[in-house]
Amino acid sequence: MAAKRITVPEWLSDEAKKEYKRIYKLLADENKDFKPSDLAALEGYAKSYAKWKEAEEILDREGFTYKTVNGYTQQRPEVAIANKAQQEYRSWMKELCLTEASRARTNKNKAVASPKDSYNAEDIEMEKMFNE
Repeated sequence: MAAKRITVPEWLSDEAKKEYKRIYKLLADENKDFKPSDLAALEGYAKSYAKWKEAEEILDREGFTYKTVNGYTQQRPEVAIANKAQQEYRSWMKELCLTEASRARTNKNKAVASPKDSYNAEDIEMEKMFNE
């Protein structure tokens, strides 16, 4: 994928747009096998990342709990929002092969599949003998 001018979805927040551009550039710089059909995954990643970051900033500022009008201590809703958003963006990271583990799995799958692509007739015959 050549680095080119991209159109960032308007509906993303400013933070999500910033992350979208950062990851798109990272994928382009690393010549990832990134196709236009992957843009929805990138949008999902950027949106989840921005949601997680916003919730974490609120928690940093306000704390993890608050007092209700009746005086009870409650967990802030942002705790659940941050946890869910983090799960979502981590899933999108794997989908986009942004983690070392997901890249290793992808490379392993390619390594396992690629030798057979270059088999000649003798290799195929040997493979049949060993697998019978």
